Amino acid sequence: MAENAEIVVELRDVVTRFDEKLVHDGISLQVRRGEVLAVVGGSGSGKSTLLREMVMLLQPTAGSVTVLGRDVTAASEIELLPLRRRLGVMFQDGALFGGQTVLENTGVPLREHTELSGDLIDEIAQLKLLLTGLEPSVGALWPNQLSGGMRKRAALARALALDPELLFLDEPSSGLDPISADGLDDLILQLKELLGLTIVMVTHDMDSLWRVADRVVLLGDKRILGAGTMTELSRSVTPGIGKFFSGPRARVAAREHNQGASL
Repeated sequence: MAENAEIVVELRDVVTRFDEKLVHDGISLQVRRGEVLAVVGGSGSGKSTLLREMVMLLQPTAGSVTVLGRDVTAASEIELLPLRRRLGVMFQDGALFGGQTVLENTGVPLREHTELSGDLIDEIAQLKLLLTGLEPSVGALWPNQLSGGMRKRAALARALALDPELLFLDEPSSGLDPISADGLDDLILQLKELLGLTIVMVTHDMDSLWRVADRVVLLGDKRILGAGTMTELSRSVTPGIGKFFSGPRARVAAREHNQGASL
């Protein structure tokens, strides 16, 4: 990713506090157009909280969050509405509505943000399901009839409903078996290239980090401990960074990545 690529998301000196609990203490980062930026860290490090601030679901206590050139911490809900249409979000558990079919779930953003007819919304929703590798028949099913991998793909289809410029993924591979997780990684890479997406993902999956991420930001101690490519971070001698990327799971993922690169 070119260093001079357009900055599409920027956080400056973000502080996040819930009552007496300090979660972030001066977080600053940039997301460049066309890249996959992964946010990682230990449990409780504030990864998902940071993502929620980027997608305008949570206001930081202090600092600024700029998305597609707009400071979202200084804008009203009405002013943010056009911006929200340019984002797609896939939540960790999929967040599919149990009382709606998969097709109806996929069309939710279109019903909320457009005045398209119901038939056209269903047609677009079906195309999005196909784009994520789901058969047409899946649209008639209920969320509880889907496997974990299918629920993730359905949630991804819904995130793509409005043709977003930015896609945010919260733990996309959590709860999936290795084959399903690999398939989702492949899909994310394909969609990035096909649709020209910029992607921010929160994940703990080392395999996904090696396969999908262009850059990685490591959170810890309420701040950013390190940022760079997986190769750079895995070779870091900084104690906090080295410990995170040197565990057994990390070593296996790195070894498999390096073996694949040498073939």
